[in-house]
Amino acid sequence: MADKMKDSTNFHNSLSQIEWDLLTTLLEPEDNTYPWNSYEDDTQAYFNQIEEQFPMQALLDEELDTRCEAFHNQLDALWSKVESSAHYNCNTNQTIALKLQKNLQKEFCNSMPKDWINLIAQKAAEIFNAKQSITEQLIECVQAVLPSLEVDDIMVLARPLAYATRSGSHPKVESTLANYNQEDNREWAALSEIEQAKVGLTIAYHALNQLNTFQAEE
Repeated sequence: MADKMKDSTNFHNSLSQIEWDLLTTLLEPEDNTYPWNSYEDDTQAYFNQIEEQFPMQALLDEELDTRCEAFHNQLDALWSKVESSAHYNCNTNQTIALKLQKNLQKEFCNSMPKDWINLIAQKAAEIFNAKQSITEQLIECVQAVLPSLEVDDIMVLARPLAYATRSGSHPKVESTLANYNQEDNREWAALSEIEQAKVGLTIAYHALNQLNTFQAEE
């Protein structure tokens, strides 16, 4: 008798836990086995019994959905804070300004010094989304390079461009630039402030139009 018990113990120890569980399952009574035939009468009852063993599953699914929604709402809130942050807006404006500077330098490098073009592009990108009239924006762009020039004088020069913008027409500003092309040996420093302002307004007009194009492409 002792030998039989010893043999049984040795047999159990020789099986892995997985093998033992499988053997136990196979030796279960007939009425506890898996209903392979889905058309048998007891099949639905079997599955109902299994589902009753997991009453928390529906609650877990609902909790998961709730937490997922809360997580995504939190992400949206964080992203809104990032978009409205001064650091984010500063970086965005800087990126746009650099792109604008490159375009304007390529187009107007013979009409105005590079540093002046960069200042106009920087100011245009800075004030583009501000609630200002086109005249005010043009004036600010020129003031960035000609701070000593009277606002009233710049306004008189800016009116034709502002009117053209509001009416949807496109003035022939190239003629203005042609008169001040540095390749014609006209030194920029030799121009009067009024002449420089005319060129500055023309380039500012182009800058604001390009910013409109950038915005439409987003």
